[in-house]
Amino acid sequence: MAKKQSAAERFLADQNMSDNRPLFSNENNGVKQYKRKPSNTQSVEHKEPVPVPIKKKKHSVASNVKVKRTLYHSYLRSSYISAHTLNSLNTKNTFNNFKRTYTPVEAEKINHLAAGEAPISRAQLRPRRKAKRSLIFKPAPLSITAPQSGLERKRNWIFSILSKQLASLDYFLIVIIVLISSVGMIAVHTATLTFSSNRFDFMQVGMTVFGIFMMLVISFLDYDNILKYSKLILIFNVLLLLVTFIFGSSVTGETNANWLKIGPLKIQPSEFAKVFFILSFGTHLEKVKNKINSLQSVSGLLLHAGLVIGMVFLQRDLGMAIVFTFIFAVMCFTAQISLWYCLVGIVTAVAASPFIWHKLNIFQQKRILVGFHPELDPLHYGWQVIKSKTAIGAGGLFGVGYGKGSIAQSKSFPAKQTDMIFAVICEEAGLIGALCVLALLFILVLKIIHTGTVSRDSKGTYICAGIAGMIMFQVIENVGMCLGLMPVIGITLPFVSYGGSSVLSLYLAMGVIMSIYSHKDIYYSRR
Repeated sequence: MAKKQSAAERFLADQNMSDNRPLFSNENNGVKQYKRKPSNTQSVEHKEPVPVPIKKKKHSVASNVKVKRTLYHSYLRSSYISAHTLNSLNTKNTFNNFKRTYTPVEAEKINHLAAGEAPISRAQLRPRRKAKRSLIFKPAPLSITAPQSGLERKRNWIFSILSKQLASLDYFLIVIIVLISSVGMIAVHTATLTFSSNRFDFMQVGMTVFGIFMMLVISFLDYDNILKYSKLILIFNVLLLLVTFIFGSSVTGETNANWLKIGPLKIQPSEFAKVFFILSFGTHLEKVKNKINSLQSVSGLLLHAGLVIGMVFLQRDLGMAIVFTFIFAVMCFTAQISLWYCLVGIVTAVAASPFIWHKLNIFQQKRILVGFHPELDPLHYGWQVIKSKTAIGAGGLFGVGYGKGSIAQSKSFPAKQTDMIFAVICEEAGLIGALCVLALLFILVLKIIHTGTVSRDSKGTYICAGIAGMIMFQVIENVGMCLGLMPVIGITLPFVSYGGSSVLSLYLAMGVIMSIYSHKDIYYSRR
């Protein structure tokens, strides 16, 4: 009885190879040539197959070349098909006898047997073919998982949308904002310990919680849907500032009249006007970005900014007008406006400074002068700066302790919970604590700038640049006021100083930033 042949033995018998003919013929690739061992071993019985009359199909030259190319690339990728099999296609008979393609395991078994090596098992032959991961089977659900009622389907849809939005939030930015706000609430509390009411604490905590809620709500919205109404935002912004100019009042008798009283609450509309101006101006820049250096585009941008800044200046709010001007300059610089226009703007501002100075009232002029030289009026306008510098020097490196600052806890230190909050932090937390607060604010600005770089369009980049510039200028100005290096013009420290309008407007701005980050991958970049 004839011994049953393996697939490898059948392959060698079908090819009818001689003892002296190499199995591999790959001189170009430098592969070692193997010859079959002399036939001193036991020969394998082979039964010639019964020829079956088959109608020969005429192979064209193109099909022959295609098959050769396929086998050649397969050989280069895996070395499973021998070069001899490829070369054998040159003869017509061998090409017709080539019946099927062997599997990788069968091909390697054939090569091992032809090389005179001992037979090996499947596990030894291809150890790298072992699966890298295993299947994890979960038990089937006990009940039907598809929702049956319409209410359940709506609930599942809402949950899916919320989960997707929560997964796209910038949690690093949220942590930074919460940390700065926590420092602000602690600083406001220690600065108002000598007050008879806890109104400041409740207002600061309430506006912080409400601001975080509004920030998350805005982050769920696509900012493009908000910027569709940029013209309406501009009109609303101008009307809001106009109403403030007509009906606005001041906190004291001599300060700027930029507050609106609504029942028991007082709001400062110019704080919200900053965010509205950034949104409308960013959209304007995006529309004229391809011809931003034309005279028509520059005139339109100047009209847009001058309308809003002029309304703020009419309210005698010099500090806020300077903030708007800095935002305008940063956003135009980000849009790559020509430096010649910047130079012309600087020269114009310097030339117009005498006219602007005479238009300021006596209170504003003295506040600017004593900011650089508080000794000019040490008992009135310069008193605030002198007390601030004294508190910063008394804090030293590590501070005097929470609630133990002699100047911070005195009732003779004006605006210590708003404009001079940085001096309170320096006295009670020292230089180390003040540097930690500044580091958090610096990281916040960098994170906003990074969000602008990954924005999906130019509008998002310009808006991020405007908000980052606003926060950066307010930090520099507030710290400079406390150190006696900048004029005292009533600028708050972002997220730290007391003020419901200031805190809420900043959280609205952060909501826009998070919306830009959350929706950065919706469309391909349209820069």
